[in-house]
Amino acid sequence: MKKGILIFLGIIAFLFILLLTIPFLFKDQIKAKVDEQIAKSVNATVVFDSDKLGLSLIRNFPNVTISIDDFGIIGKQEEFKGDTLFFAKSFKVVADIMSVISGDQIKVKSIYLNKPIVATYVTKDGKMSWDIAISTPEDTVQKAPEEPSKFSIALDKWQIEDGLIIYEDKSLPMYAELRGFNHTGKGDITQDIYDVETYTKSKETVVIFDNVAYLNKHQVEANLNLNINMPKSEYKFLENNIKINNFDFGFDGLVAMPGDDIIYDLTYEAKETDFKNLISLVPAIYTKDYNDLKAEGKVGFNGIVKGKQTATTLPGFTFNLKIDNGSMKYPSLPSAISNIATDLSVVNNDGIIDNTVINLKKFHMDMDKNPVDARALVEGLNPYKIDANLLAKVKLDDITKFYPIEGTTLKGLFGADVKVKGMYSDSLKLMPVVDAKMFLQNGYVKTKDFPAALEQMSFNAAVQSSGDMPTSKASLENFKMVMDGEPFEMKAYVQNFDNPAYDVNLKGIIDLTKMTKIYPLEDMTVAGRIIADIATKGVLSDVEAGRYDKTSTSGTMKVSNLKYSSKDFPQGMALSSASFTLSPDKMTIDNMDGYLGKSDISVKGFFSNYMGYMFGKQDTVLRGNMSFNSKKFDVNEWMTDEEAPTAQAQAEPVDSGLVEIPKNIDFFLASQIGEVLYDNMSLKDLKGNIIMKDGIARLENLVFNSLGGSFLLAKGEYNTKDLEKPSFDFDMKITEIQIKEAFKTFNTVQTFAPMAKNMEGVVSLSLKTNGQMDKYMNPLYPTMSGAGSLAIPNATIKDNPVLATMSKLTMVKELNPLGVKNVIANFKIEGGKLKVEPFDVNAGNFKMNIGGASGFDGGLDYIVKMDVPAGALGSAVNSALGKITGQPSSGSDNIKLDLKIGGTNSDPKVGIAGSSVQQQGKEQVKTAVENKVKEEIKNNAQIQEAQKQAEEAKKAAEEKVKAEQERIKKEAEEKQKAEQERLKKEAEKGVKDQLKKLPKF
Repeated sequence: MKKGILIFLGIIAFLFILLLTIPFLFKDQIKAKVDEQIAKSVNATVVFDSDKLGLSLIRNFPNVTISIDDFGIIGKQEEFKGDTLFFAKSFKVVADIMSVISGDQIKVKSIYLNKPIVATYVTKDGKMSWDIAISTPEDTVQKAPEEPSKFSIALDKWQIEDGLIIYEDKSLPMYAELRGFNHTGKGDITQDIYDVETYTKSKETVVIFDNVAYLNKHQVEANLNLNINMPKSEYKFLENNIKINNFDFGFDGLVAMPGDDIIYDLTYEAKETDFKNLISLVPAIYTKDYNDLKAEGKVGFNGIVKGKQTATTLPGFTFNLKIDNGSMKYPSLPSAISNIATDLSVVNNDGIIDNTVINLKKFHMDMDKNPVDARALVEGLNPYKIDANLLAKVKLDDITKFYPIEGTTLKGLFGADVKVKGMYSDSLKLMPVVDAKMFLQNGYVKTKDFPAALEQMSFNAAVQSSGDMPTSKASLENFKMVMDGEPFEMKAYVQNFDNPAYDVNLKGIIDLTKMTKIYPLEDMTVAGRIIADIATKGVLSDVEAGRYDKTSTSGTMKVSNLKYSSKDFPQGMALSSASFTLSPDKMTIDNMDGYLGKSDISVKGFFSNYMGYMFGKQDTVLRGNMSFNSKKFDVNEWMTDEEAPTAQAQAEPVDSGLVEIPKNIDFFLASQIGEVLYDNMSLKDLKGNIIMKDGIARLENLVFNSLGGSFLLAKGEYNTKDLEKPSFDFDMKITEIQIKEAFKTFNTVQTFAPMAKNMEGVVSLSLKTNGQMDKYMNPLYPTMSGAGSLAIPNATIKDNPVLATMSKLTMVKELNPLGVKNVIANFKIEGGKLKVEPFDVNAGNFKMNIGGASGFDGGLDYIVKMDVPAGALGSAVNSALGKITGQPSSGSDNIKLDLKIGGTNSDPKVGIAGSSVQQQGKEQVKTAVENKVKEEIKNNAQIQEAQKQAEEAKKAAEEKVKAEQERIKKEAEEKQKAEQERLKKEAEKGVKDQLKKLPKF
């Protein structure tokens, strides 16, 4: 019995250990399958650390829990390259363990996301960031049977905690953001027809459509239960409710997507009818005081959405809102807003948005004893027929009696009386009959943040029209105010809305620092003083045509201690002083001194055509001619970071580093800057002309010092006419800059000349080049072309992989390190390659001739011709040459050797080009044979001399001597021929044997 219990406990222990270790045994297999599926199906960069890949069988036994921390997806498409599409602090998936191990089909049970960021962006032309699925070619004749997916989702539950959801659609335009997003859902989605239960809550919801904020940090909570029919693609709303702040409503009906179109048949209505719930939608009311607010009244809210949504139409819809006997009162205040009544309907029967009818039958409320009444009927949106009126008279003193504005005092009388009836269309130049008046008398505002008051405020404004554009007119009379004892006044008059004639005068002081204390600006800092005295009069058509002699503009404007910064302009601007003088055709900058970000500036010059630019047509060109001076200008703080963000980055659209040059400016800047900080460069004593026109920035005769030398840009062009294909075109001369610093600074040098990393010395360069850039202003190397030359007076190259490989092969120690002098080289840039014409290098006691090409991908293709003393070569080469000649090579002999360099910068391949050594051997064979022949000829000459002496001594022996002569001659010729053949065969054999031992291409 005891033994049985021990065996049982042992089995349990073994199984427990097995449960703990199985995940680690199959961890690599699971990651490999994930990587394989990603590569096959997703055109995006998927970021996850395999060390943060966790697996567990304990938590959801018998299923396996796969968890990944810091998991992200980053876009690869050109429009969204580097954009974070998805990131999750923790991503967990529960799957069937056997399906994971077998790999036939991975069955997912549940998904959990912690702090995910999901971002979707749509461009103006409809391209979507999440279109990342890799498409497969369509079958031209018949589709093959589809293979089952490796993934099967049989979700029991899914959950999202504390997420951030962003949707930006520039084609609409629309922006939506959900922060603090929590969501849970469950349902058996393996069935064709199934129910789904979901709960969603977003702590802060923003919805902006066409620059109008419909939801601004509202809390949204939704319980949605759906019946889903997958074969019919129908989604039916069951019991559900949606709550925005405290306003609760729900849907009934269905949505179907049988094809490309979407079919709606929905009704919606308020779940509760209390007026207080409705006014919670107003952000200014839905505050900490909302719970104490007393409100009464009933609300009716309902509508329908019915019809088909296509690429060009929307479904029909209605919207009805009715408020009866509404009132609201804060307990701490003496008065209330009462008698609130509204009857509003919005109807569109056919889905064509321009056919929408808005009917505000009634709007009334009493703000204490100040009544406001309005009604409006708008039929159509473009053009639209309108019949509306508004009547209000409000004592500003009474506002703080019914609405809490802490620390603020208001005084004055505001009134409006507006009547509009008729047809309006800007494009058709239609104008309704208008009689509108608005006034403010004895206005006064004082806040706790600024003790001095904005007082003596008054104005009279009017718009009148008899029913057409030419008779329409608008006026602003007697606009006056005094702030802390400093007056400001203005009047303006415009007649004929078809071709406006204007007459505007303004004079006084505006203290922006004090103004923003009274009226704080969100996400913006403004300070400083403006003193203005300006008068302008004319007709818009004269301004648009540039007939400034028919207009009248005069005056001055002085600025002191002006500061401005915002969320979109964080670097900020600070002008210590600026003075402008205005005339009809020109705005003269008498002086403008201050800072842009951290950079000091001093500007003088003028703008012309400024009136047409401000008030004329959109394509009107603003011209300018200015001198620009700065002691130190930091360009880096105005540039977008070029690094693609990691998955943990904020889920905001990544702005490209591309700086667009406006097409409607024509500027000439004579610039002089003591130091410019650009990327990792410091440019000293910069002088030159910068011209911006037609979307192109041109640099002319720009000179500066940097990297230990000097630069001259005779011509430089940065072209953003086509933002999809920005380009550059430069003609520059660089004199004696440090080679190593040039490598650190320029991407192009790093790409095409990585050897510069290990070079000590200076280089001078002339270069003409052009090409296209990516959205981060990096050159697209395959598009580059150009030509130039470089000169290196003296340099040393150390620890270079190419030279190290050459030295190892040839045993020439002088190659690494290599000292060079008086190098001059010409080159071209074509098709993404740097093509170098052959050039000579004098290095110690030997010479090299180098030519070839480097690719932007790091590829090498060079021929190096070496002329080296034999004594400097390694034993392998000398041994080969010794066998060729029949004697050891002398150290004083020069050997010609050709090397071929291939491979890449990081992994070079060096070999002997074959023909060079063989030719050297043949040359030495030829020399040796010629020496043998000369020796034999000398022997023959001695024999002839002996014969002559013998003939004189013994004429009788002539025939015998003659015969001996013929014998000796024949023997010498045969010996010469045999020796020549022996040496030739031995030379060829020696060369071949040695070449077999050397690396080749």
